[in-house]
Amino acid sequence: MSVKVTIEPVRRPGLRAEQVRELARGHAQVRGHLEQVEELIAGDAAALGHDPGPGAAFRAHVFDPVGNRAVELRGTLDRLDEVEVRPSAVRPRPQPGELAAAAEILRGDPRFPSGEDVVIYEPMPPLADLERPDGSLVRRPTLGVYNPAGGPRHQIVAVDLAAHEVDWHPADVAAHTDDDCEKHLPEGVGSLVDRGGPDQVRVRVVRDGVELWNLVVVRPRASQPAPDGAGVELLNVRYRGKLVLRQAHMPVLNVLYGDGETNFRDWANQETVFKATGEDPAGWGWRLCSAPPQTILERPEDDRGDFQGVAFHHDGEELRIVSELQAGWYRYVSDWRLADDGTIRPRFGFAGTKDPMTCNRHQHHAYWRLDFDLDGAANDTVEQLQDGGGIVLDSVPIKRETSRRRRGTIKAWQVLDKKTRRGYQIWPGEHDSSSDSYGVADAWFLRHRATELHDGGHMGRPSDSKTHLNRFLDGEDIDGANLVVWYAGHFLHDQAAPEPHQGHIVGPDLIPVRED
Repeated sequence: MSVKVTIEPVRRPGLRAEQVRELARGHAQVRGHLEQVEELIAGDAAALGHDPGPGAAFRAHVFDPVGNRAVELRGTLDRLDEVEVRPSAVRPRPQPGELAAAAEILRGDPRFPSGEDVVIYEPMPPLADLERPDGSLVRRPTLGVYNPAGGPRHQIVAVDLAAHEVDWHPADVAAHTDDDCEKHLPEGVGSLVDRGGPDQVRVRVVRDGVELWNLVVVRPRASQPAPDGAGVELLNVRYRGKLVLRQAHMPVLNVLYGDGETNFRDWANQETVFKATGEDPAGWGWRLCSAPPQTILERPEDDRGDFQGVAFHHDGEELRIVSELQAGWYRYVSDWRLADDGTIRPRFGFAGTKDPMTCNRHQHHAYWRLDFDLDGAANDTVEQLQDGGGIVLDSVPIKRETSRRRRGTIKAWQVLDKKTRRGYQIWPGEHDSSSDSYGVADAWFLRHRATELHDGGHMGRPSDSKTHLNRFLDGEDIDGANLVVWYAGHFLHDQAAPEPHQGHIVGPDLIPVRED
């Protein structure tokens, strides 16, 4: 039996970042909200909704780094002269140019340690803004200084780009310390360069002339929602010609430490390098591998690599779609596994580079958003599979929007088309754990809304960074509706009690149901 994987670029509907900036610069309300519009930070604005056409809706954020303020643009692609402008609390992480300028200021500071092996890296949190007496905020990117000679090994500083000043002891960051967690040397600021390539591709898997999978894959750097992304994003996923998922991605990622206070809301669109051997049929950033790709999880002693983007590998039974990401000192692996029998296994892995914190007990939470379209967008239903004491699990319909925890008799859930009874069962992964008060829940079942791509959480206090998915629960009827499932995996990282399994990986198994 022969398997062929093909990859080809496809157009991405929406507005490019420069189009968003130009739209903002020419809008009177934007100029009224922001201090300046010449140096705006903006990302692409992807078209929203199923099968977006020329009149599709979009949302975009533009940020003024001088005034440290942002606005949100809402409109449709065919009526850009009617865009609605709203103030926004979005504060994007420092951009490559900001980090390069901050590193230059830092190196010129007389307190910067000497030595060729000193590394300037991206720490957490990415910003340590300073509040002025009038309540406005000065934007200050943070930088980590790693000095292997010690005294101390790790220092996190904040840089005021406008004033060309370095704050060596900013508030609300890790203290200077010789504590040195993890094994991998961090990538220095500016050492990785995005060399372009398409944002998304169409992927086909054909076995003996039969097309098994046909889908669009979006790189993490372009994944939605903006500005934090959602890892490797899948669109219009078809198995044997039938649509099963309209969109699948992971828009919410956070972590809480054992002190109950230290917390971060992470991003999932900053690609970093890993090892992948093969060819690049669709341009830079897309690699079809001749051997399994090796991320930080497979190479515990060496996180260096020759590839940055999305790698594909078919092992004879399933297609693996993988990318390695960074958020400060964290390293994440965004991984999808599409088996020839129709099983889908979303996976997410957790690791890190040298830093002063991650040897302290902490728990990661990853939230996938699965927009099922089974034999059409509408007429879907969800059922809870639970142990009622019999040989076969009981199937209990869920009629209204709700959330669930993986506890007691609950074993799994299934999303089915009401007419054909085709669909997918969602079986929790062996290491997915169950939510605590910070993790909130393990699954949410919602009626589809194109604008409900992000929960609104942000960096700040634990109450800010925890997931806010419950705000989407308003009692809507979901029996026979277009369904979206959010699924959470939780990983406890405790060096005093390491997990016995290989790697730090969570994720469910989506098992096809065929009753026709």
